[in-house]
Amino acid sequence: MEGDPAASLASKTPDPSPWLSDCARLAGRCAIVTGAGSGIGRAISRHLAHAGASLLLVDRDADAVKRAGEDLSARGTATVDVADWEGTQRALDDLLGSGVPDILVNAAGIFPSAPALDLDEEHWDSLLDINLKGTMRLCQLAGRRMRDGGRGGAIVNIGSVQGQRSTAGKAAYAASKAGIEALTRVLAAELGPHGIRVNAIAPGPVLTEAAKARLAAIVDGAMAGRAFKADHLRIGDPDEIARVAHFLASPAASYVSGAVWTVDGGTTLA
Repeated sequence: MEGDPAASLASKTPDPSPWLSDCARLAGRCAIVTGAGSGIGRAISRHLAHAGASLLLVDRDADAVKRAGEDLSARGTATVDVADWEGTQRALDDLLGSGVPDILVNAAGIFPSAPALDLDEEHWDSLLDINLKGTMRLCQLAGRRMRDGGRGGAIVNIGSVQGQRSTAGKAAYAASKAGIEALTRVLAAELGPHGIRVNAIAPGPVLTEAAKARLAAIVDGAMAGRAFKADHLRIGDPDEIARVAHFLASPAASYVSGAVWTVDGGTTLA
C-alpha cells in the first residue's frame, strides 16, 4: 500500500538471490577434503559435490576413501595418514599436479580418551600428530598453492567444543582442538592479504559412525544413540556440520575469516 515502509525498503534492497547462488554453486572450484571417507568429512564432501565442486578426497582408510570417491564422482582420492609430513606432501602433489585448490577442509581427526595422569606418549603424540600437525601441514601445503595461484581461497578447519569447554579424559584431544582454533586465527591473519579466508568449526557431540562404534563397545549397539543423547543437551548429525562448512567454503562467506563457529545445538550452554 502507499506509504508502506516495508514496501519502500524492499524496492531499495538488492535481490538476495546472488548470495544464495554463491552458497549453492561451487562449479569450477577445486576442493580438498581430509577425513573424507566417513563422518563429518564425508558429509562435507557430499555437500560440496552437490554444489558443483571438483573433489580431491583424502583419508587413511583406503576402502572408505575409494567408496566416497566413487559415490561422489571425485576427481581424485589419496590414501594417507595426515600425520605423515612427507607422505602428505606426496599425496597432494599427486592429486593436484600443477593445479591450485580453491577450498581446503581439514576434517581428519581421532578422539581416544585417557586420564591426563595416565596417558602415555603414544596417545599424546598420535592425537597431536593427526589432529593438529596434520591440519597445519595441509594448511601449509594448500595455502602455498593458493597464495602462489593468486586467486585466493577458503580453508575450513574442524575443531571441537572440547577445545573450549573440556571434559575429563580429553587432555590430548582438547589440547589438539584448542590448538586448531589458535592456528586458524594465526593463518587468517597471515593469509588474509592473499585473499585466503581461514575459519574453524567447533562441533558439539555428533553421532558419526565412529562415535557409534565407540559407544557400541560400551553399551549394546542398539542403545548407542540413546546413551549418547543422555549425556548431551543436543546431539548433532554430520550434515548439520556440513552445512556450516559449505557456507564457510563458499563466496557467500566472503567477509568471514579468523572465526570459530560453535555448532553444538546449545551443548556449551548447559
